[in-house]
Amino acid sequence: MNMHVDRTMLRFDKGDTRFNCRSAAVIIEEGHVLLHQVVGDDFWALPGGRVEFFEFSSDTVGRELLEELGLHVEVVRPLWIVENFFTFEGTHFHELGHYFLTKVRASKPFDFEREFMGVEADVNLLFKWFNVDHLQGVELQPKFLRLGLANIPEHLCHELVNELDPALGGAPAQAACASSSPRVATGDKLH
Repeated sequence: MNMHVDRTMLRFDKGDTRFNCRSAAVIIEEGHVLLHQVVGDDFWALPGGRVEFFEFSSDTVGRELLEELGLHVEVVRPLWIVENFFTFEGTHFHELGHYFLTKVRASKPFDFEREFMGVEADVNLLFKWFNVDHLQGVELQPKFLRLGLANIPEHLCHELVNELDPALGGAPAQAACASSSPRVATGDKLH
């Protein structure tokens, strides 16, 4: 039975604070990861979006990539559950993120040199492929992904990120998985 009938996003606001439930796709092809940014922002993130009521977080990835890029994808497995506290445009976020290893169902080769636009109702999204071994100089959020994307975990990991705590300086409050996992194969290639 498909209970997904309500298109309300799992987002709740109280004053200058927002709870957000988000799913993101980790798409790695030939050593490159697909990232996006809202045009004008100074950081990159993994593509994805907010989970809707009665929608499985893995289904969110497929819905968002179809809406934004017209891509059909297959969710391979979950990688990270991330509790992320941060500030963006004056709002304090408490975000629960689900990050999934995802494969694109495409027969044509990817152009890793070209930036391209995606479709989003109220913002312009810019997409770009980045080499996973050269993410240290990329302003990527959350920051643990700079190392985590080059070292895909073999099992589901739980990351705690608190950028609101100045003592942590944006570093993960708990980084048990992002820095300790060996590189593993994703599909038929080592990434």
